[in-house]
Amino acid sequence: MIKYYYKKTAKLSPAEQSEAAYSLLKEKLAEFYNVDTAEISFFKDDKGCPFVKGIDGVFVSVTHTNGLVACAFASNRVGIDAEMISARRKSVEKRVFSDNEISLINKSTDADTAFFTLWTLKESYLKAIGTGFADNAKTVEFFGIENLIISNAENHFFLSNIVDGYVISVCEKTD
Repeated sequence: MIKYYYKKTAKLSPAEQSEAAYSLLKEKLAEFYNVDTAEISFFKDDKGCPFVKGIDGVFVSVTHTNGLVACAFASNRVGIDAEMISARRKSVEKRVFSDNEISLINKSTDADTAFFTLWTLKESYLKAIGTGFADNAKTVEFFGIENLIISNAENHFFLSNIVDGYVISVCEKTD
């Protein structure tokens, strides 16, 4: 069971975006688990991954980007990422994507959306497994993104949506 939520925001500083993302997460956890928000608190583990105190057996993830915050929670490790769709960053494609993924982007009817879909899928996966993006972006490869997400990541469920000019992707470890 994976739940994710997003909320559009005004232009906020990164600190305010983070606060808004955790506020949304706290609100949705309280609603879903029928607990008071005062009973919920967040901490980070030694890898910087957030976890919740006040509700047992739930894993959480948050993300924020210019004008949008999002959160996810599940009974397994979970990761969420969101990005505003803009011009793709060709200068980083070779560092982040495999040749197959670059081909997917180039063959797509909307290369910018394909770029950010792959980017957010990778980021959500790396958050779910608890590693950083920079050194590990190529550890997961995607072979399909339009209509069906296919990946080499075993035992992980992926979901990606385009909402109001943003790509939001979620990954849950399923084993």
